[in-house]
Amino acid sequence: MDRRAGSSDTSGAARPPQRELPVAIREGRLADAAAATRVGVAAWEKGPGSVLPSSARAPMADGKMLETLLRQAPGRILVADVGGHVLGLAVGDPEGEQLTDLWVDPRAWGRGLGSRLLAAFEQAAGERGRKRIVIDVLEGDERGLGFCRRRGYQAVGRSTVRDRDLHMMIGKIRLEKRLG
Repeated sequence: MDRRAGSSDTSGAARPPQRELPVAIREGRLADAAAATRVGVAAWEKGPGSVLPSSARAPMADGKMLETLLRQAPGRILVADVGGHVLGLAVGDPEGEQLTDLWVDPRAWGRGLGSRLLAAFEQAAGERGRKRIVIDVLEGDERGLGFCRRRGYQAVGRSTVRDRDLHMMIGKIRLEKRLG
């Protein structure tokens, strides 16, 4: 969830509750790459993109990153499919213990897609014998941090690292949830 997940909306403005969308959570397919990239970029711009410089958007904007993952690492990406439209995605590391990305189309925020994607990721990790899930959230991404905390994740550390995709130093808060 680090630089790519959540949002930094800290306005505190209460939004009216919205009904959940009818969604199918499924494995991502190569044909999903363009739609998943659009979702990721839109969520980035509305969310953690405000915490980092706009130049940080470039590594994911062309879609090559997601397309490569879909080709080389089947099963690492789950998508939220609503009526044949990809409106969210969750990406795990090769070990299946760390959620590296969680994106939901901003037009669908508050509709349960992020929660459903996270629950599906946790379930799949548990079925593979994982005992915990780790998520890194950008420092300053209060929306992403709140999302994780409301779902049982607890902060276990902080770090400043050179991000390999963004080519810059970023601060992260590591969160963890024990499974089972």
